[in-house]
Amino acid sequence: MAIIHDDSSRRRFLSQAVMGFGLLFGMGTLGVRFLQFLIPSPKPRQAAPVLIGTESTMPLGEAVAMDLGGQKIMVLRTDDGVAAFSRRCTDLGCLVSWSKEREQFVCPCHQGVFDKTGRNVAGPPPRPLDRFQVVKRGEQLYVNIEST
Repeated sequence: MAIIHDDSSRRRFLSQAVMGFGLLFGMGTLGVRFLQFLIPSPKPRQAAPVLIGTESTMPLGEAVAMDLGGQKIMVLRTDDGVAAFSRRCTDLGCLVSWSKEREQFVCPCHQGVFDKTGRNVAGPPPRPLDRFQVVKRGEQLYVNIEST
């Protein structure tokens, strides 16, 4: 007895198998997303403040470049106190430097200029420098490397 294969039944079987696998995959993805919705993600840990020295070791009117946990910052001491800024220009991310003569942060890429409060005052930077909180505990200065 010969078995006759029907092309239309084979196509129908393959079509239903592909649709079944697609439906199974889609339901699995939906199930994973639903579980992600139900189970809260852990809160990110707050970075601990990093000791940067004492106020008396920071030269008045000068900015000191530091690398804290991969975060490049400038710590500036003025008559108003101590402030910490990201060295990354808000235009292209180039590293800014401090000009003591001009009392400004200057970006070498497009001549962006920021004042001593980190505010953008000239050039293409669209916003001020990112600023970090400086905390004084006794004589010690700490910087929270989470931007404010």
